[in-house]
Amino acid sequence: MLQHTSNCGKLIVRDGWVICPVCGKGKLLLTRPDTAVRNLPRKCKRCGQETLVNIEAPEPASIVTSA
Repeated sequence: MLQHTSNCGKLIVRDGWVICPVCGKGKLLLTRPDTAVRNLPRKCKRCGQETLVNIEAPEPASIVTSA
């Protein structure tokens, strides 16, 4: 019987790199400030654990100008 476990939490980003939530040392993905991904599977090279990465794009800054 196949078992599927789901763990949802916040990812740690250090110097633009998404860090593995299991071992805390492996670098999973290099991100930019405007990066947006959904359900991207990434495997940690250190511990071998596969993690689904979800990153939401930040809201664009609104620019208020006076006429």
